[in-house]
Amino acid sequence: MFDAHCHLDFNLFDSDRENVINRAYDEKIGIITCATDNAGVNKTLNFYDKFSESKRLFMTFGISPTNFDENELKNFVNNVETYKDKLIGIGELGLDYYWIKDEKAKEQQRKNFKNFIDLSKKLNKKLVIHSRNAENDVLEILKESKINAMLHCFSGSIEQALDAIDLGCIISIPTAACWSKKRQKMLAQIPVENIVTETDAPFLSPFPERRTDRNEPSNIKYLVEKISEIKNLGVQTAGDITEENLRNFFKF
Repeated sequence: MFDAHCHLDFNLFDSDRENVINRAYDEKIGIITCATDNAGVNKTLNFYDKFSESKRLFMTFGISPTNFDENELKNFVNNVETYKDKLIGIGELGLDYYWIKDEKAKEQQRKNFKNFIDLSKKLNKKLVIHSRNAENDVLEILKESKINAMLHCFSGSIEQALDAIDLGCIISIPTAACWSKKRQKMLAQIPVENIVTETDAPFLSPFPERRTDRNEPSNIKYLVEKISEIKNLGVQTAGDITEENLRNFFKF
């Protein structure tokens, strides 16, 4: 099993980060952790160096599409280029029209997104995409750029998911699918060969009665159980397939 996307650098893990990682390891769960700012990069590098020898911890660097600060954008690019040999991919990054309504700002987002796609091509690194209320534009840009990506915490329509799969993308389903009927419907209609699993920890708890609780990578097991139920597969098989999908995509 694998947690394809989480944020172990966040402050909510400061008191017990090593225990969180070890709990996932105890469940035979691998982790890809994502830093989204300069402080997060520094924290991630500190614990990555300790745990990466296990070959079960990997990292990506990203930046929010709502961040337009020129220094932050430059620092993001510098960090990616500096640590490229340690990164499994670039992201999360992309488009967010939920928080950004201004058309000029949306255009700037699209420009930044295309620049980051060029960076991923230059460094030969896979992309992890954040898309909120912007799936059509994300897919159009990916199609124009002739590139595929992992669509993190995908929340578009089933039709958009299938279009993304046609482009070679993988669909990352979060642990909230344990209780979200919309996400369960998507799971039912997307081929299991195109699905990977994520927590987006510390967010998107799998527990319906505790949706605001801190999530963590070890909870991936509950999502894999849900996938096995929906897809009529054994739990071990569901975990093996979704992990293999991730490994094939990122080539690790």
